[in-house]
Amino acid sequence: MDAADGNSLAAIGFLTALEDTTHGWFGGYLVLSQLGRPLEFHCTTPIRPTRAQQILYGPTLRPYLLGEVIGHTLVEQAKLPIEAILTDLPEMLSLSLLQSTAMAVVERTVDSVRGEVTATRTKSGVGPRLASWEVEESTPCWVTGQLQLWGTSTCDWDPEQLKGKLTPLVEHIDLLEPFGRIREAILEAQRISADPGEETFTAKVAA
Repeated sequence: MDAADGNSLAAIGFLTALEDTTHGWFGGYLVLSQLGRPLEFHCTTPIRPTRAQQILYGPTLRPYLLGEVIGHTLVEQAKLPIEAILTDLPEMLSLSLLQSTAMAVVERTVDSVRGEVTATRTKSGVGPRLASWEVEESTPCWVTGQLQLWGTSTCDWDPEQLKGKLTPLVEHIDLLEPFGRIREAILEAQRISADPGEETFTAKVAA
């Protein structure tokens, strides 16, 4: 799915993956206009690391596989220039080592007890889920409504600049909603590709 020539709206990329216990990881990349409409979509055939890779990469396997293999390949295949890349998987942020586009993780920040939005930065992270990622206090973070966007030290973006890029889109959609679209599209793509009578639109990723 590609945008028509001459489309002047700034584009935002949404990058995620889903894991199938039988086949491995499927990645998907959706580019949306600031109205929330699809401009371009790519997804991968399954990637399943070997046992040797699991042993050799150890705890670094998921960031390498999701960000530097799946994420990098999908973004490189895309044709449209984008203003930012959003993901719902922290491991995808390793892609920021390979490209300069602003990258951020999107997550909910509602306090389950008080029902309040929390954005407390600590030495270990921002909010309850970030502690395991050891996010430093100097790393970028932006809170909008009940959502929090954050990056690691390799994600060099200014919160005010990112706000300017995303505010038009936020007026039309929830920034977590496109990831559901991607996962449903991946599942549909795999259903189609399993049928020899129909054409697949998956994009192959080299192992």
